[in-house]
Amino acid sequence: MDDMFRMARAARRFGRALNGIAAEPVEQACGLTSKELVMLHAFEGGSTHPHQLVDRTGTAAPLVTRTLDRLSELGYVERRPDTVDRRRVVVVVTAAGAEAAAAGWAVLGEVLERALHGVPHGTFARIADDMEALSEAVEAHGPTGPSGGPA
Repeated sequence: MDDMFRMARAARRFGRALNGIAAEPVEQACGLTSKELVMLHAFEGGSTHPHQLVDRTGTAAPLVTRTLDRLSELGYVERRPDTVDRRRVVVVVTAAGAEAAAAGWAVLGEVLERALHGVPHGTFARIADDMEALSEAVEAHGPTGPSGGPA
């Protein structure tokens, strides 16, 4: 149990440290916060539905809506009626949004390369594989427990 808590603390600490060194250079490069940049990255094929962004980013729906509002104000995304189900909205990344995202990711990559220089090759892939396996193991039990009843 102690190792799990230590791992969770380390993951949060890594995220905060990464944001601490990358937030300003990324914002200067593209005018986006790290959350906005991650949101743009979550678009697959240039367009998606808002509920898919909730699933892909693990972000609460109200925060996705606020982030999309800001990205829309910047001209980086557009909301359009879904051609299949006109009750729904499709969000599309604009050319300006794609350019901003590319600039932000390039700067983020440079910052990470400098900060993580010397970490053995393959370390991140192994950690990502392990974290995904742990997440899948926990998710397999679902919110109601392994038997389908209350946890």
